[in-house]
Amino acid sequence: MVVRRWVAARWRHSYALAATYAVLGASTTALDAQSPRYDSTIVSVAGSGPMTFVLVTGVVGGVAGFRRLGGVLAQTSRVITIDPYRLALDSADVTFAALARNVDVVLGEYGVDSARVVGHAHGAGVALRLAANSPNRVAALYFLDVGALAENRTKLLSSSLKLAPLIARLPGGKGFVRGRYVKGLRQNAASDAWLDSTTVRGYTEPFLTNLSKVVAMAGRLSRAREPESREALVARLGVPVTVLLGAVPHPAGPDSAELEVLAPLGSRLRIERLEGAGHFPHEEATAKVAEFLLAAMPRVSFRGRPGRETSSLGMAP
Repeated sequence: MVVRRWVAARWRHSYALAATYAVLGASTTALDAQSPRYDSTIVSVAGSGPMTFVLVTGVVGGVAGFRRLGGVLAQTSRVITIDPYRLALDSADVTFAALARNVDVVLGEYGVDSARVVGHAHGAGVALRLAANSPNRVAALYFLDVGALAENRTKLLSSSLKLAPLIARLPGGKGFVRGRYVKGLRQNAASDAWLDSTTVRGYTEPFLTNLSKVVAMAGRLSRAREPESREALVARLGVPVTVLLGAVPHPAGPDSAELEVLAPLGSRLRIERLEGAGHFPHEEATAKVAEFLLAAMPRVSFRGRPGRETSSLGMAP
């Protein structure tokens, strides 16, 4: 019992651990600039139509995390879902800038330009760099429960993470790790109605396949330093940005600085809160998110004195 309490204490930052674990997939297919074919857990393509959506995953959920939203969008549009972390699983450079370059290569292979690019959590950090550095690829940006992230570092890289492979080898160890992961998901969601058995498997199984690689990549993420500030990147943005935040309070939500740095976009910035959603609006409020993405263009909704716009949230940048 004493050992169990000690282990549980070392895993108290369960959501951050879950985020780190989710970078691992069952496949370690490397980025191949000569072929547009990838393992479906890394790049998934569905649907067809005049509009292309690019869904960029964060470190939690991977391609499976966009299963619901991608299915809705694919009814009328082409949808390309990319997990930039699995693309770079064995890469030395795991900055947002480097991951964005990898995504740019993939989109080039598929002939994508002027796409609507959606990023969840850390995936929005990749999407921001893609739009700033490869503007022809992006017609509009959508950030899901995140603002402009400064760096591609997890909030956790402690000795507790290094114990993960050992814990997983103990009797019941994998079940313990899986349970902590799912607990982190629930703590950051408005409800767990979306966490059916298929979703839980999609979120949890990949990271259990090879924890040693997860630990190695977590170390690289902790040391990653971006070549440019987010202020410089935002200054180069020429597209509208819509930020969709979960209205239900949750630990993984963005801090005020992530939203304030977007203020120079002025009328090109729209911030909305989605009722009944937490950190996973694409899972918890799929239809509402799809409605925003399928709109002709993001609608501007601001009020406030000149020079200090206030979004429709009533949130001063």
